[in-house]
Amino acid sequence: MKQLILTSLIVMMIAGATFANPPGVCPEGKLIGHLKIIGVTNDKNIKMEDKAAGNVIFVDLGADGDAAMTEISLVQGTEFAVLDKNGTDGEASFMMPPTGLEPYIVGEDLENINTDSLYSVFLRALGTPGGKATMYTCAEVAEAFSGWINTKTGKLLSSPAVGDTVCSLEQITNDILVRAKGKQPKFINVTAELLTIVFEVTLDDSSVITVRVPVFSDLLENYTWVYDNEGLKNLDVRFYDCSTDVSDGGTK
Repeated sequence: MKQLILTSLIVMMIAGATFANPPGVCPEGKLIGHLKIIGVTNDKNIKMEDKAAGNVIFVDLGADGDAAMTEISLVQGTEFAVLDKNGTDGEASFMMPPTGLEPYIVGEDLENINTDSLYSVFLRALGTPGGKATMYTCAEVAEAFSGWINTKTGKLLSSPAVGDTVCSLEQITNDILVRAKGKQPKFINVTAELLTIVFEVTLDDSSVITVRVPVFSDLLENYTWVYDNEGLKNLDVRFYDCSTDVSDGGTK
């Protein structure tokens, strides 16, 4: 009987450890999505029906000082799922739910603007020490953006023009996405960097403002994560059902 009780306690402890959130990651939130970006030296020919691959995107490994770029197209949906696993050709795609965020001009009164995300994004660099990468969010300016700027400021948009690609000023740099020697990788909150795009806008009076536009807003289109890999073999990305105030900005 004692052995049975001890065995049951061990099983409960293991189960608790399995489902417990890592330190610093949404203590009250549940894991609702998972993505691994795996750097490889040989091109992959992944079939979408291959369930064994899981929610994984394979990308070129690259090397220190010689980054391999992969563009991961973002598709709005009802779940977190990889739509194109093979990023070794430079392109992949990933589906995720709406963010619940609203666009705004940096510095304006945010009292009536939602800056709390419906979920949060955390990541950590894994694999053999020595690899690093950078990651940031881009999109193309849609026609609706000009009208939004005019409504907000009473001025006309000078640049960027409709159709131009804009990339966020908030980026996950390679001093953050690095697999250092002798250090236990920690999860970092990158919700602002991966769920919004912060960029500068020039108005027709030559004044410059900064805006934050969430992923999947109709003000922009063709949202993409750009992943520049310099030898990082394993990036662990996790999504939790807790909110982050993106107006704080930057990696936390």
